[in-house]
Amino acid sequence: MGKKKTGWPFQNGFLNDGAQEIHLFTDYRWNDGSVSRRWHVDPERFDACLVELRPVSLKASDRSDQ
Repeated sequence: MGKKKTGWPFQNGFLNDGAQEIHLFTDYRWNDGSVSRRWHVDPERFDACLVELRPVSLKASDRSDQ
């Protein structure tokens, strides 16, 4: 039996249209070295040049309101 494939999110793509911020996609890096993208919206509806990429942190925040 082979090693189980697992993935971790490493960046998100957002679009700010002035009225709201839209989460477009999440990119995942897998333990076999591959990368995949999970779209949360139809990718044909948005201009990729306007996307803001943000890194994902898997560390828990130390905010006191949680």
